[in-house]
Amino acid sequence: MILLAALDVAAQPPEELGLDEYEMERLSYYQDRPLKINLASSSSLRSCGMLSAFQTESLIDYRSRHGDIMSFAELSCVDGFSEETVRSLRPYISLEGGSVGQNKSGYKRITNDLAMRGSLKFTDSSPVCSYSLKYRLGVGESLTFALATSSFALEWKPVKVPVRVILGDYNSRFGQGLALWNGMSMTGLLTMSSFYRSAAGLSSSWSFTGSSAHTGVALEYSPSRFRLSAMLSLPELKTKGFGGCGILPAVNLGWYGRNMCLSMTHYLDVVTSSDRIPAYISDMKTSADISMCIRGVDAFSEVTFDWVNQALAALAGTKLPVGEYARIAVHLRYYPSSYNSSRSAAPRTVSKCSNEYGASVCYEYSPMAKAFSCSVSLDSAFLPDAKSDGCESIHTRLLAEGDIRISESVTLSLRLSERYRTWGRPFKTDIRADVSWSNPQISVTGRVNVLNYVSTGFLTFLEGGYKRDRFSVYLKQTFFVVDNWDDRIYSYERDAPGNFSVPAFYGRGVNTALMLSWKFTRWGKVYLKGTMTSYPFMEQEKKKSGSAGLRLQFIVSF
Repeated sequence: MILLAALDVAAQPPEELGLDEYEMERLSYYQDRPLKINLASSSSLRSCGMLSAFQTESLIDYRSRHGDIMSFAELSCVDGFSEETVRSLRPYISLEGGSVGQNKSGYKRITNDLAMRGSLKFTDSSPVCSYSLKYRLGVGESLTFALATSSFALEWKPVKVPVRVILGDYNSRFGQGLALWNGMSMTGLLTMSSFYRSAAGLSSSWSFTGSSAHTGVALEYSPSRFRLSAMLSLPELKTKGFGGCGILPAVNLGWYGRNMCLSMTHYLDVVTSSDRIPAYISDMKTSADISMCIRGVDAFSEVTFDWVNQALAALAGTKLPVGEYARIAVHLRYYPSSYNSSRSAAPRTVSKCSNEYGASVCYEYSPMAKAFSCSVSLDSAFLPDAKSDGCESIHTRLLAEGDIRISESVTLSLRLSERYRTWGRPFKTDIRADVSWSNPQISVTGRVNVLNYVSTGFLTFLEGGYKRDRFSVYLKQTFFVVDNWDDRIYSYERDAPGNFSVPAFYGRGVNTALMLSWKFTRWGKVYLKGTMTSYPFMEQEKKKSGSAGLRLQFIVSF
């Protein structure tokens, strides 16, 4: 589960977990509005994205047999929920309804969430100003209305009928993403969490941009252990209007058992007619996927047939425990070059889910309350359509990470990434070391990052932070020497909820980033982010112009 693996974002930056804007916004939402696991419907549990299919069915089965969960200690006894999992979930879930004296009808209340942001960027040219807002109104679990600068969604879920209707902008994420999965998806199987995707099915979209969402109408019917999802979207409606948009109907039928889940997905992408060109089907796929968990061993697979190109694509994987504190995962994939990957976002090595036959393996060792943890992953892919003439195209990447707890407050993190490919420059080496010190209120992190590819790039930063219940401030100073664009180094920056900032550093310069948050009332919070980049160490003829940016964001929830 990518979302669950990112609950502690400070431990693993989201760009290394394959998170997109949609996932980050869901994290922020559940942090402010914890999921009430004793009251949430099976549909809400499945679509939250924090639970695997096995955990969802295990929780539903436990509630039906034993009633409400009264404590987090009791939750850790539910099959599929370890103490480590519960500890990660705790800030994002609530046991409301399971405590004495609480009224379950209290869950049916009106909630309002409003976020407004504005940004100002300075370069040599004129300043660029932008703004956006989004608002969401919720009436218990029954009705949700979401409105953003360029999108809207209305979701209705009757209390006594297992039906959900979404009108407007929504997301569709089925199977392992091989057939129908919208939104950004980072390439590379870097961590064990990126091997397996937790399908959320249909969910309304609530983002500042809504650029990757479907626009249309969607229906979900989920009696007992079955779930039928149907959708009709109008691609490019926002850019071309009704006269030029296509039609995308899709259907998914799933069965959710105690230890196994099965589903089938079918969709077709129809390009509407014009004066000269009649309507035609540009893409049509049928997909079947399965996932199961038996005695702690997870297995999953998806097979998809592309009807237009007559191409079959498939993936399969497993995750299993090795001893008490270790796990191993294996992922296999077959994506022929003729496969149309326009709606796909499955795990992969290269930029698209086509032209790749790949295999990956990952080993994680993470003992509870121990001074050392590590992970090693190897990802290799063969590209049948070669990237260069007279040479087979092979892409291989090795990633090794380790955390050493020197004391209760000091941690050393080491990371080595080595990439080899048979075209262009073959080797790319990335070495990184972080040292962090923290107590309940103050944190300090330093990094040294060296990347060798065309030449050698270097980046180092020092970040200090102070955090209280209502106030936090982080100041980060970065120095970098990167003489070639191909050697650029990415470094994640803290940002306000719903924003995704991973700047690429190139040149010889200095970057300063300030992130401040203040909860001025119990229902309101403000975020301020400022960045400034200059290039004082570059030669005059190569010197780049500096830049500065300022972002202000208000969030109101009541």
